[in-house]
Amino acid sequence: MLKFYFNPKAMEALAKELRRASWGAAVASAAIGYHVGDGLSALYGASAWIVLQVFAFVLESLKDDVGGKK
Repeated sequence: MLKFYFNPKAMEALAKELRRASWGAAVASAAIGYHVGDGLSALYGASAWIVLQVFAFVLESLKDDVGGKK
């Protein structure tokens, strides 16, 4: 049986990489939009930035409550 365990350091690292990826997606889409002359790709980049930032925030907000109150 496959079991997954909560690893706070892995979650922090994943959230950090998602934040980096969000900025990369925003910059790349802005560059593509500028090159093509299309403002819609900038909107897609902004949307990707928001989604990745929210997902990173959720990952950073997770806590392990195994030893907490019952």
